[in-house]
Amino acid sequence: MRIFIIIIIILATFWNSSTAQEGTLKVKVTNIEKASGTMQIGLYNLASQFPQKGKEYKKVRVRVSDKETTYTFKNLPKGEYAVALYHDSNSDGECNTNWVGVPTEGYGFSNNVMPLLSAPSFWRTKFSVADFKAISIALR
Repeated sequence: MRIFIIIIIILATFWNSSTAQEGTLKVKVTNIEKASGTMQIGLYNLASQFPQKGKEYKKVRVRVSDKETTYTFKNLPKGEYAVALYHDSNSDGECNTNWVGVPTEGYGFSNNVMPLLSAPSFWRTKFSVADFKAISIALR
């Protein structure tokens, strides 16, 4: 009987760890003006680091070859996230800006938040990822 109970406990532990609290996030980017360059997508999970360059939880660069592009983040711990992205149309690795600091290349944030005088807050752009979440961001 003890062996049976031990096996049940081991199986229950394995079941809980193998069904880890992970989710998938599909990010679709629309309103791309020029089908060239790359799209840099930054995924953030901490308000204190949003949207700082180099502070992303995960960051990817996706080749742009159409007026829309999609990327899927897999195996994300369930929780709250925010996305900041830009279209590096000239592939120089930077989000180019004018003399005032306004991006001259397409950019966007989750929830399609439109910034006023500075980047929006994490709280305005956040969303939850449980099992599967799909978002769409239209470039500005």
